[in-house]
Amino acid sequence: MKKIPTAIMMSGKGTNAFKIIEEKSPNLDIRLIFSDNPLSNAKNIATVKGLEFEINDIYKFCGVGNAPDKLTGDDRIKLKNKELRKQFDLNTSKVLKKYGIELIATAGYDWVMDAILPATYVIVNVHPGDLRKRNADGKPLYAGLRWIPTAKAILNGEEYAYTSTHLITPELDGGPIARISSPVMIVLPAGINKDNILPAGITLKDVIKDIDYNHGKIFGNSTLYTHSKSVQEKLKERGDWVEFPLTMHVIGEYMLNDRFTRNEKRELYLDGKSIQHGFLMNVK
Repeated sequence: MKKIPTAIMMSGKGTNAFKIIEEKSPNLDIRLIFSDNPLSNAKNIATVKGLEFEINDIYKFCGVGNAPDKLTGDDRIKLKNKELRKQFDLNTSKVLKKYGIELIATAGYDWVMDAILPATYVIVNVHPGDLRKRNADGKPLYAGLRWIPTAKAILNGEEYAYTSTHLITPELDGGPIARISSPVMIVLPAGINKDNILPAGITLKDVIKDIDYNHGKIFGNSTLYTHSKSVQEKLKERGDWVEFPLTMHVIGEYMLNDRFTRNEKRELYLDGKSIQHGFLMNVK
């Protein structure tokens, strides 16, 4: 029986990777666990599950001298160098081609991709936020990695948080939405609301900068940060672990039935048409 050659790309613990593998979709031939991070759990998962493992160490590639868990501000500037990152993704693509990969699940993969990867592979991501919500310019309100989408939802007064699965495109978190999870209620501590959860004059950007560049020395114990992480963990269990394996399974089925094509710009089409948000919402 034909299956779609699949890779899982991950940067951390790999709980989403485990869930996809354990689902044992008959549509997916999971050939490779790939990581950018030498401290990730990727090699262990590959060993336990009997899969191939490859690493393209982004820290070494970008000339970062510190370990991934001890990054400085200068380290992060190097990691954001667009030309280095483009070459990094080209090298990643060479690894993926070695295994004949056609479909990729980014299961906790920490990096925005250069356009070369979504133009070459069908890539599915799980996002810890409701990508249906858009600003006046049509951009996702709750874009970002890890705990940040939940923090944005809290600061916007949302009652619920959601997980989204979507196709990756060059636009950050802007690709067609596949599925939206069941809601997870946001319950703040007594007396705390969106207007007072941060000290006066402090913004989300200040918290992000401290967490990412200063190891959370100022805001690591703040209610916004700790509560956002708590809600994110609930989203993993009720959202990611449910919707991501299902999305991968159905995308594999669509690929087996040749329902995806590309236009002259290498953009994905479904059944000959532009892919609309929510294109897998009715799949059970």
